Order: sequence, then structure tokens, then C-alpha cells
Amino acid sequence: MWPLPLLRLFATKILVLVVLLLLSLTGSEGVKVLEIEVPPQVRSGETVDLRCHYDLEGASLYSLNWWRGTEQFYQFSPNSPEQTMVYASRGITVDRQRSGQDVVVLMNVSRASAGRYKCEVLADHPSFEKDSEIANMEVIDVPTDSPSVVLRRHQWSPGEILEANCTSPGVRPPPELHWYINGDKIQPQLSRLLTAEPRTHRGMRSRGYINGQDMIDVGLVGGGAGGDIRDDLEHDHDQSLFQVVPRTSALKMKLQSAHFNVDGQASLTCVVTLPGLYHRSAEVPLTLPGFRAAAPSQKLYGGALRHGGTALTVALCLTALKVLAL
Repeated sequence: MWPLPLLRLFATKILVLVVLLLLSLTGSEGVKVLEIEVPPQVRSGETVDLRCHYDLEGASLYSLNWWRGTEQFYQFSPNSPEQTMVYASRGITVDRQRSGQDVVVLMNVSRASAGRYKCEVLADHPSFEKDSEIANMEVIDVPTDSPSVVLRRHQWSPGEILEANCTSPGVRPPPELHWYINGDKIQPQLSRLLTAEPRTHRGMRSRGYINGQDMIDVGLVGGGAGGDIRDDLEHDHDQSLFQVVPRTSALKMKLQSAHFNVDGQASLTCVVTLPGLYHRSAEVPLTLPGFRAAAPSQKLYGGALRHGGTALTVALCLTALKVLAL
């Protein structure tokens, strides 16, 4: 066992070494990235500001660098003859006039601009220490079109199984689709999402089918175009970043007498939403046999029959009168 004086001497030396180490660490120059500001989601076509907050801890700045993935697209070096350097990177357009040490401005972003962004700060001589932080940015190509609703015909009778498809414009991330009848939300279990292959925007058209039967593309409420929309899109596997997936919801529900008002009308609506970015709907009229279809501006719900089968009875009477008149 060591003598006590020797143990005290050893402990003192250890204490001195620890103090010297702490002093050297405290007095050293370095750099620390505190926070980077990269918006997690932006609309296609917007201008985006990227900011990097850092602490040099007594050192001088050698360079501030921005990367997207493995590609560097921006460098600010305060001591270089040309302080700002912009490097070519697909999908990234830097506004040189508005960019500098505090902010990098990206113009007209697209889905090709999405990715993992890294701010890297490098200290000057003698340490040349560096630190970095990473954040993701997703670019959403918000469509301008409305959804499209397709069904076999306009006239329906209570007791029939209504089948309809609602297809949203191509968008990433995929939106939410909900069905309503006369303003009341239809139970989600009565509809299902259909799978689709990725498509490009170019020449985007589609046509609805249910159970192998060609369907009618009816007029839309709130914008959009009808007509023949057969799917003749071109595949572009080499540009997967530009691919979009139209989402289709297939509805299958049994119609009731209470769905139709005293004029034999009902309203079927599909609502497509991307929270905070996109909200559009497509509305189609449903009409009992023997009744005239409602005008597009006419409100179809609000007087729906909740008791009895008056509308159905009137429709049957009108049909019988037509037969007797022959």
C-alpha cells in the first residue's frame, strides 16, 4: 500500500492536469451551429429564405456553406475576393442580390428543390473547426384543378346501389378525399382508395370506370373540366421527382328515400383537401326518375325527406301516368 504523502502528491498532480485541460478547452476557439431555418413544407413556385444561426465562440468565420444532399450550392467567404459563390444544382436557383451571410434566398422552388438541407460553418485559422445542422424541406405542387366525379347516370331510385369515383388532381403528398350527400358526411367505410401508378403532369387525362363499365364525366362545381379524360399519360421513370399520383376514392352506398327532397333531387359531393394548402370540391346532382334535373345553381339539399317515401311515390305515379297515356 502506498504511503499517504505519496497518495496526496499523486492526487494533486491529477487535479492540476484536470484544471489545465479545462482551461485549455475554455480558452479554445471554435464554432457551433445553433439553429437552421428551413421551412418543412412550401408551395411550388414560392420564394424561400434559408437562415443559419451560429456561434463562432471567439473564432473568425472562414466560410458558411449550404448543401442540398451531397451537392454544395452556396458558399459565403468573408475574406475572399468574391465573397459569394453559387454552384449549379438541379432545382435550386439562388437570388444572388438578396443572399449573403445571414440568409440564402431560393427563387421559384419546385419539387426538384426538395431534400435535406445542411448549413456548414467553418472557423478560420488556426482551428478550422466546423459544425453543421440538417433539416428537410418538402415542396408541394398544389394543383389548380378541381377533383373529378364520375358515375354511370344522373337518375337514381331509392334502394339502388350508387357507385361513383372521385379522382383528385395529381399532388404529393397525397390529399384526403371525403364524400358527402346533401351536405352530410358519408361514412368512410362506404368508400375505398384505388391504387394508381405514378404519372407526370404532361397530358394528364383520365376516365372513370366502375365494374368494367364506361362512366359519365359530369359537370363540376367550383372549377375543373369535364369531357373525355382517358388515361393516356406518358411514363417518365427518369424524372421520378416530377411524378405525381392522382388519388381515386370509389364510393358504394345504398340510396334511401330520405336522400331525395320533394323535388326528387339529391346532391353528391366529393371534397379533396391538403390541410392548409388545397381545398376543392366537385358536386353532382342525383335525380329521381320522372323528375327534371336541378339547375346547377339550385340548392339540392335542405328539404330532404326524413319520413316516408313521398318522393318515390310521386315518381311512380308519374311513370304510371305516362304508361296509361300511351
